[in-house]
Amino acid sequence: MASLRKTPDTGASNKADPKNAPKRGIKNPFIYAGTIVILIITIIAFVFIPSMGGLGSSGSKLSFGSWDGKPISYESGSYFANQVAQINNYLKQQGMSEENFQLYAYQVWNLAFQSSAIRTAILETVKSSGFKVTEAGIDEAIAADSSFQVNGVFSIEKYNTLPKSEQLSLRKSTEEDLFIRRYYEDLYSSAPSTGEIAFVASMIKPQRSITYASLSLDEYPKENIVAWGKENADLFKSLNVSRITLTSSESDAKKVLQQVSENKLSFEDAAKSHSQDAYADKGGDAGDIFYYSFEESFLNASDAQEVAALAKGGISKVYKVADKAWAFFKMNAGPSDPDFSSEATLNEVEAYLFEKERGTLESWAIAKATSLLASAETNGFEKSAKQAGLKVGNAGPFILNLGNPTFYAYNQQIPLLQTPSSSQDFVIQSAEKDEGFMSELFTRKKGELSRPLVIGDAVLVFQVTSDTEASEDDGAMVQFMYPYFYQESLDSNARTAFLKSPKFKDDFTSTFFKVFQPSSNKESGTDQAASSSTSTEPAPSSN
Repeated sequence: MASLRKTPDTGASNKADPKNAPKRGIKNPFIYAGTIVILIITIIAFVFIPSMGGLGSSGSKLSFGSWDGKPISYESGSYFANQVAQINNYLKQQGMSEENFQLYAYQVWNLAFQSSAIRTAILETVKSSGFKVTEAGIDEAIAADSSFQVNGVFSIEKYNTLPKSEQLSLRKSTEEDLFIRRYYEDLYSSAPSTGEIAFVASMIKPQRSITYASLSLDEYPKENIVAWGKENADLFKSLNVSRITLTSSESDAKKVLQQVSENKLSFEDAAKSHSQDAYADKGGDAGDIFYYSFEESFLNASDAQEVAALAKGGISKVYKVADKAWAFFKMNAGPSDPDFSSEATLNEVEAYLFEKERGTLESWAIAKATSLLASAETNGFEKSAKQAGLKVGNAGPFILNLGNPTFYAYNQQIPLLQTPSSSQDFVIQSAEKDEGFMSELFTRKKGELSRPLVIGDAVLVFQVTSDTEASEDDGAMVQFMYPYFYQESLDSNARTAFLKSPKFKDDFTSTFFKVFQPSSNKESGTDQAASSSTSTEPAPSSN
């Protein structure tokens, strides 16, 4: 089986496709069918966003969760409904048609729900603080609404053209908007201290460049892979099995097993009519599977050993293989020894090492890097790296910019700290996001060597080559931008805190999939709030 890893520079698999290799299998294959159902439901959901008759219609509410006991409901004309419409319209404006992006339905509705939850949390938080909105305050806000002004003056006649129900709804939404406004006035009145601003600005001042060499874990020698595989040969034995999985109950699984055992029903027919996993249509045939992958499909390793010990044609008892899943197996061909002269087998061993035994690969690379550093103490870094067969590169200057923080302004993400240079080397790009690398880089003096650092799928060593200071203008720009970054971070952290609060009850997923069943959509007529909004706002907002 081909390795699942991807090469850093191309993103493509670097292994051949061995057609005859045993499969790893699906750990819980009964989930596969459920995934397909979810995709189908999601497709139908998105298609019917503009035309879901009945959902959220007048007098009808649908709760997706609550904040401190207050329901977060979808109904016609509600903030939730308007958010769904705005997000949907935004996607259309970006060229993301329903036809081509049907699977975004879940994300669209979930984002609208979260936005509604945050708005509810803000309203309740401000109300609980003791802040009050007076009727006079509501009147003043409505009078300032350009929708009711003639020649810049509020027109009572224009306001009175609204039906009473709409006037009441307007007053309620205006009251809520005033609560939200107060929250953001308080939030954005916060500002970082001058000392904090100066500290952040100082992060760009030390700028360091390096000479480096990296050793990819992909270079782990083939002979080492063969040796490790032989030491762990039992993991890579292959067996051919069929299985029947039921998710209803253990007793149901035992009834089907009894029918098969009494020859009332063939194993293949039983799989096609009763099994609830990815192999049902194939009569339960799971094909050739490596033993380690087969073992992972059980809750207990001893159960896998029992099944693997069956004679050819033998049928196992029922085992619990996952939460609410029971299975029994038929042995088509018992375990066979791995062929370590086969490229497919070696690819599988290498993939196993990367996924489950990375320490073996990293220890090998660190040992080679340590040897390089020992040689560099006397022979120099570049010479020692080249003698070790490693390519030497230069990178930098770097600033202390872990995570590359950004903030949103002028409809784009703006980096708080401007990185002086960029690298095309995937290892260096990964290193810039690594705390260990940044710590090592800015604690070493010019000319010093680093310790070996595991960065993604490589081990990196470097030598500091230069140490300079940023200009005052660069520092001034950070001082100017940091207050905006600070306030946006406050807002983001507050939103996250609301969504993680024990007061927040999230029933979105279960409610979504109950509502958007295919049968429900077949009965739907036309409506609805999701297509009624003409807002061009690019994203939902809690204010």
